[in-house]
Amino acid sequence: MAEEDPFAYRNILRLLQTKFDELQMVNTVITKINTPMRNAIPSKTKLEIMLHYLASGDSLMTLEYLFRVPHNTILTFLSEILIAIYYALALFIKFS
Repeated sequence: MAEEDPFAYRNILRLLQTKFDELQMVNTVITKINTPMRNAIPSKTKLEIMLHYLASGDSLMTLEYLFRVPHNTILTFLSEILIAIYYALALFIKFS
């Protein structure tokens, strides 16, 4: 979607494509391995879900329908992604 309609992509995630690409530095932390029983959710999809959730405040059920990922799975990885982003960007966060 980012290539087809960058304005809509920015509107959905509230983030420019370049900034989203920078946030993908957490991919190594949030990437899971495919198993014979299931394919892992791509880290890019997880990041898009989390950003849309923060930008819109949509319910987990709405995110389930939009991204075709079960809401209980989304609930499981949201905190994992937020923690990964916090540690990746810790150098840029200043407390007073």
